[in-house]
Amino acid sequence: MKTWVVKGITTLVLVVAVTAVGLGLTGPDGQVRPSDRSPSAGSEETATPDAEPTIPAPEPTPLAPADPTAQSPVTGTWPGRPDGTPEVSPGVVDWCPAVQVQVSDAARRAVGEQAAAAAACRAVAFTFEARYSRLSLPRETFAATDFAGVEAQLTERARTSTYPARVAAVVASPRSTAAREGTGVVLLDGPGPGGGRQFFGPPWSETGYADRPVWVDPTWSVVTIDLQRGGSPPLLSARLEASAGVPVWNPATAAPEKLTVSTTASYVLAGPDWRVNGWTLSQDVRGFTPLT
Repeated sequence: MKTWVVKGITTLVLVVAVTAVGLGLTGPDGQVRPSDRSPSAGSEETATPDAEPTIPAPEPTPLAPADPTAQSPVTGTWPGRPDGTPEVSPGVVDWCPAVQVQVSDAARRAVGEQAAAAAACRAVAFTFEARYSRLSLPRETFAATDFAGVEAQLTERARTSTYPARVAAVVASPRSTAAREGTGVVLLDGPGPGGGRQFFGPPWSETGYADRPVWVDPTWSVVTIDLQRGGSPPLLSARLEASAGVPVWNPATAAPEKLTVSTTASYVLAGPDWRVNGWTLSQDVRGFTPLT
């Protein structure tokens, strides 16, 4: 009887165990698998709280790109000028150390080598201080006072008897080529430089060149000095070739360039301080090259 009871109990346990395994309540090793348990009535189920959602940091608003046409990228006083030409005061360069001069025998006899060299320096200084200047940028109108810097380098005779009529002509007709060239200054016409390029800043304005040089890369030839007229004061002629470039913007390539303007000059200089008494000038617009 005991044997039958034990066997019966064993059989019952086996049946229950097999049923439990079949139902997935236990593992084959008899261990209850907690992950598969279903909550019974009246029991509590501990829920794992959801993680706080991660809110991505807002991307910084990109700054508006600077308008490359707003201002010339070039800085300094006459950038590209020859070595050994110091800036002796703000905006004023001593050109003499880089001036080479060829003096005729007649000029040498009349004034001497040193005075002839000083005249050559004056010719180069006038070229890059008065002829190529901030006044060169296109303007719709001119005033007589705009040319005070040029007048300061002229002889009294030229300043009082010759130059006023030339200034009056360009004030009256600012778009006249003949009137602009008569001033002795490279006066660029506007509103743009042509060739699809543009000056920096708004048209007819100096805004794009504020605190920036208008001209760069000055070059000049050997200055030839000859005797124009002896006596007191002596008059010398100074002949040279010169050029400089104005920075401009090329929208097609989105890059700065320079517009080079060359000059063939013959100045008449009056001693002993070699102020400009007159000139014969011609200019040529050479075209655009990369601004380096």
